Amino acid sequence: MNDILKLIVLLIFLFTLPFSSLAQTTDTTNTRGPYKYKLPILGKKAYEKGYNFPLPHGVLLGTLYNKQGIILKDFEMAIADPDTPDKELSYFDLEGILDFGPSEGRINTLNVRFDTWILPFLSVSGILGRVWGEQTISFSIVGSDLIESITDIEGQYYGVNLLGIVPLGPVNIAGDYSWTWTTNKRLDKPVLVKVGGIRVIKQIKTKTPHKYFAFWAGAQSQKLTSQTSGNIAFDEALGITEEDKENLDNHWDMVLNDEVVVKQSPITGRDLYWSDLTPFEQQLRQGAYDLVRGAVDSNVFYKFNKQLQYDWNMLLGANFQFNKRWGLKAEYGFLKEKQSLMISLDYRFGI
Repeated sequence: MNDILKLIVLLIFLFTLPFSSLAQTTDTTNTRGPYKYKLPILGKKAYEKGYNFPLPHGVLLGTLYNKQGIILKDFEMAIADPDTPDKELSYFDLEGILDFGPSEGRINTLNVRFDTWILPFLSVSGILGRVWGEQTISFSIVGSDLIESITDIEGQYYGVNLLGIVPLGPVNIAGDYSWTWTTNKRLDKPVLVKVGGIRVIKQIKTKTPHKYFAFWAGAQSQKLTSQTSGNIAFDEALGITEEDKENLDNHWDMVLNDEVVVKQSPITGRDLYWSDLTPFEQQLRQGAYDLVRGAVDSNVFYKFNKQLQYDWNMLLGANFQFNKRWGLKAEYGFLKEKQSLMISLDYRFGI
């Protein structure tokens, strides 16, 4: 509801501005010919008054590198067969047993974006992309020293973005908000990421029509879905291979065939084999083996809460527009340990 309210406030603000302020540049000559595109709405009227707009539609191919701290907490887990319904899982809380320390995500994305200027000041775009990288997680078990684990990240994401631009004197003010959902085979449901930003843009023209430079500075906020849940095969989580399972089974067969020493007698010190154990001792060892062997072929179901170490970061960016169709953008985000770098190639066209 807060996101919808923010969007309504932004649109009301834009609509209440004088119409003459909604264009980046003006051209008072009458030599440009008629406006021949269907979008944006009100575009023809603004064009006839001398305002210039980018071509209404665009395809953007981009890549993004992002590194930031992540806070994990409230971890719960269950071990069960892969097809066990969620309502039958018995989660147990690991607070005090498993405590998370500093964690960090490093991801790369490759995405394509399709955008359209619906109004002279408002653009809507759809996003499709692939994400990959790794997440470094540190944790301690029952007060032990921190253990560091690196987990691969791989998935796809999709989303929608709204962008509004308002000229204000010698600069343009741009505000955008996006919703993206990242999918992963280990997750029960996509992770929602909400990103909002504001930028102050300065455009520098050249003598060539439609060719210019633009530079900007701004700030950006990022929010994640608070709870993540999913499951992973126990053997995959611990790096257990099929060969390891086979060795485990072979070793147990050797134990049952009295080919392996099970323990030494606490009284005489002699080697004891399976047949030397009491029925109670055999039952305990058989139960332990069944538990371990069953867990290896089971899945670990988990759920935990997470948040970014820093929600906000600063932005610096630049754009070079080669002509009315092609442009190249780059943007750097930073704040303490949080860093990002975005590069995109844009192609625009009209219908």
